[in-house]
Amino acid sequence: MSWRGKSKKETISEEEWEVVKARLKTMPDNMRLGILSNSFNKQELLLEVQNKSEIGGAYVEMQMEFIRWLAKQSRATQS
Repeated sequence: MSWRGKSKKETISEEEWEVVKARLKTMPDNMRLGILSNSFNKQELLLEVQNKSEIGGAYVEMQMEFIRWLAKQSRATQS
């Protein structure tokens, strides 16, 4: 179960998993990211996303929130 009370597989669409996986593949090889008190490099994080783990789900949710924010900002500047 996730911290929101639903499993990540129930709340994240297959398309979102794939979008974030593709985005992650474009990141620099030397990147590191801290999630839930752990530190991950690019390959470790990619495995978490591919395995659809809780850590992978947290990363997907974080990235999707950022992508939605960017889209909202883009719409606001076009108005």
